Amino acid sequence: MAARLGPPDSQQQVDGPTVYVWESQMRAPVTPVPATRVSYAVGLPNTVDTLALPVQGQRETCVLRAVADGAGTVASSEWQGSKAACFALSQKLAGKG
Repeated sequence: MAARLGPPDSQQQVDGPTVYVWESQMRAPVTPVPATRVSYAVGLPNTVDTLALPVQGQRETCVLRAVADGAGTVASSEWQGSKAACFALSQKLAGKG
């Protein structure tokens, strides 16, 4: 894993196995958000559909934890975070990035 992902961001040994952690962060692209508002300008309700742009994309995070035995063989792994942020790590792990 380290050969494809680079050195882990952290690691700790827990009763024999070693837990390696990689973290990836990205800013989500700014995507228009549909919104509906009601205007009473002429005294009657008039529904107006709009698109609002957020000021900036939210930061998305992915954490990959891999547990390796004493020989360095990965026994288990766990992904946690958004699919968009995990995509970059998964591409590196597959040898595509």
